[in-house]
Amino acid sequence: KLAESYKEIKLMNATKDKFFSIISHDLKAPFNGLLNLSELLYEQYEDFDNDKRKHFIKLIYESSKTTFDLVQNLLTWSVSQRKMIAYRPEHFSINQIISENVILLESQAHKKEISLTKDCGGETSILGDKNMISTVIRNLISNAIKFTQKEGTVEIGVKTRHGVSQHEIYVKDTGIGISEGKISQLFGIEHNCTTKGTEEEEGTGLGLILCKEFVEKNGGKIWVESEVGKGSSFMFTLPIRK
Repeated sequence: KLAESYKEIKLMNATKDKFFSIISHDLKAPFNGLLNLSELLYEQYEDFDNDKRKHFIKLIYESSKTTFDLVQNLLTWSVSQRKMIAYRPEHFSINQIISENVILLESQAHKKEISLTKDCGGETSILGDKNMISTVIRNLISNAIKFTQKEGTVEIGVKTRHGVSQHEIYVKDTGIGISEGKISQLFGIEHNCTTKGTEEEEGTGLGLILCKEFVEKNGGKIWVESEVGKGSSFMFTLPIRK
């Protein structure tokens, strides 16, 4: 019991440290960007031509989107830590969820001239929590784009493995890859795996932690295969349920 209590306290402290790290650093950077760019545009508006103004507005938009994504992940994670996210299974099309998230993230890929494709094969119906699975897919695609250089490729697909009664969803990219030593730390709250993307995109490191929690709530498992300089493949399984 003492060992279990110690482990629980250690996890609580890691969770608290992660939360304050996000508030003090990860959210501070994009907010600073918003404030500085807005102030510059406001004070020197007349000094800039239209192209320069459009450039600043674009930077403000991108910083706003980054901030929104960070806050969204932070809120979802916060709710999950309080055990307030209920598991609500329903039958849904995994192909539809993939298509919706590809459409949602196409503009993010387009900005980096990344080819974002899907390979879903036949129609695949899944019994699980639709919102959780959508969050997992969105985070994995967004991460793949974030860590892939310009003109790279990101592919998402689904395979049905009838022999083991599982659906396997994968997101693979031609990005920068992950070192072997860091792979084991990706899904743990006690490790600080916040890393900037290929174009200095910010993150909280919460996305993959959420992915692991949500996949496991749906009876599956998640893992990654990667090679530095060649890219990564994130995969997760979901059981075939009638």
